[in-house]
Amino acid sequence: MLVYLLAAMVANGQATAPGAPPAAPAPVAPQPKAAPCRATEVSRNLDFWLGDWDVYVGQDLAGRDVVERLLGGCALTERWTGSEGPGDQGFSLFAYDARKDLWTQTWVTDDSGVPGGIKVKVLRAHTPTSTTFQGEIEGRSGAVYYDRTILTAVPGGRVHQEIQVSRDGVAWRTGFDAIYVKRAAH
Repeated sequence: MLVYLLAAMVANGQATAPGAPPAAPAPVAPQPKAAPCRATEVSRNLDFWLGDWDVYVGQDLAGRDVVERLLGGCALTERWTGSEGPGDQGFSLFAYDARKDLWTQTWVTDDSGVPGGIKVKVLRAHTPTSTTFQGEIEGRSGAVYYDRTILTAVPGGRVHQEIQVSRDGVAWRTGFDAIYVKRAAH
């Protein structure tokens, strides 16, 4: 009787035959990898800006901006095409550092030799519907200016963008003031 019980246990995988190698453990399904670049409010702070946009200064179309998320949310790209022709283009890489819970931005145009042609900014302030990046740029005279970009979600699914400069970090002058409107689906 014991032989029949042992044979049944071996057949059902509940025991191994004498001298048989131990059975391999059952495979474990891989666990989904955590998304470190989507885990905090700061990491999701630019979500309202994602999309394909027409950008208006007043009533005038200033250009098109395409903002996309990449690499599991650890990066965003911005591709600007202005209305002034082939030389009116720019590209930003926004990188999120999950260790520091911090976004940085690098902006570059096709003429990085002019003031504002290349900029590096760091997140300075944020709420769920607004973000401010700030850095420094060198003017034509060699003087260093503070440079900041403020993005704010506004009603109707639009975004307000202000780009400002300051000599002292206290008094700011707005150089670009625009409204982003989602492009119609084609």
